[in-house]
Amino acid sequence: MQLVGESVVAVSGTQWNFDFRALPGDRTNWVPKWGFKTEAPTFDPRFDIGGQFGGWHYGVKAYGGYGGEIGSDGEAKRGPDVVTDFSDFAGVLGTGIHVTGVAGTSVEHIGVYGQSGEGPVADFLIGGVVGAAARTHGVVGWSNEQWGVVGTSYAPMGVGVFGDGAYGVLGTSGPFGPLTFPGFTTKPGVFGTSAHQAGLVGTSDDLMGVYGYSTNNAGIVGQSGNTNSYGGFFFGDAMVTRDLTVQRNLTVGGVISPNPKAAVVPFPDGTQRLLYCMESPEVWFEDFGTARLKRGRAVVRLDPDFGRVIKRNNYRVFITPEGDCRGLYVRRKHAASFEVRELAGGKSSVMFSYRIVAHRKDIRGYTRFAKIDPRFAKLDKPLELPIAATRASRQGASAAAALRKSASSMGKGTRARRARGTKARRLRALRKRPRA
Repeated sequence: MQLVGESVVAVSGTQWNFDFRALPGDRTNWVPKWGFKTEAPTFDPRFDIGGQFGGWHYGVKAYGGYGGEIGSDGEAKRGPDVVTDFSDFAGVLGTGIHVTGVAGTSVEHIGVYGQSGEGPVADFLIGGVVGAAARTHGVVGWSNEQWGVVGTSYAPMGVGVFGDGAYGVLGTSGPFGPLTFPGFTTKPGVFGTSAHQAGLVGTSDDLMGVYGYSTNNAGIVGQSGNTNSYGGFFFGDAMVTRDLTVQRNLTVGGVISPNPKAAVVPFPDGTQRLLYCMESPEVWFEDFGTARLKRGRAVVRLDPDFGRVIKRNNYRVFITPEGDCRGLYVRRKHAASFEVRELAGGKSSVMFSYRIVAHRKDIRGYTRFAKIDPRFAKLDKPLELPIAATRASRQGASAAAALRKSASSMGKGTRARRARGTKARRLRALRKRPRA
């Protein structure tokens, strides 16, 4: 050690790997708390920079906790083996065996801030981890077996990501899946893609697994490029609801001969068959039943619950006799019942079946054969999805190319840095050789 003015300077005079070294000593009943510390006991530290370290591989290399077994170099293993340039060259390397490698905490500000590149970045964000970049990815998470990025929070968001480029969040599993699809030209906030796995999954114990909302367009849109598959598939019941003053709750388009809406019915031979629904230009409810004439007359009362949901002043009744008679007709219709009589004053007592059809009480102002744009243009803004699959737009194709280029550049950059690191290590090894 040397004193230069009022500073302490450590200058190596031998072939050691270090200029300054702090040893904990050999007292078994005492463990020093600090290996090195800049003293700042007050609220406002007087140091502008508490410490500055510079090195070829690392500015600072720090480990915590117990180490692993002793290696051939006589040192305990302190962390995972360095296999990529991401951890071979770093301003700060934090590592450990049984402890967290790097922990950043703050009471009122950012816990960990990472920045790549120079230029304007978002300086208004506060969080546990904030990643900012001028021209590349702000935060990248990758894993062989589990999640690349995990965020949890007891407040609004576990992970909040903002993007002003192609995507806010890009998630992949295995090889890339489709990076564009017909008609979709916008830049999504979240893009999940995979060649062989699910592109996006949402789960919840108590609320919705996936919730979609839009102020001016569809909340959720599903599309399949395979004509033998489905744009949407549900395991369980499905509910469609909307303000009762609006005509359209469920609108089904497409052409599946002879009808686009069908029920799947199991058959005794083990197969499943389709049964198609009937259509009408008006909104009806219907009910069925049987009754019997008594001396050529019968009064049939409407089901009270059926009467509560229909317009009872103008309903239709269709009757079919189930025995030999002169024929039947409806003589009177009341709000709660209707009367059936035999033609020509007949006095039969035969059974008959009936069908009642009535307008829904809660639906008003609908239009017969109402026109609708097949592209759903009656929304405030039309969807950007075509009726049938078309060639992907040039803009979508360029976004996909940019994504592939970005992924490729990451790989090339890693290989280039690894090559530079290997060259640097060889150069240092040559410098350390004793001169002849």
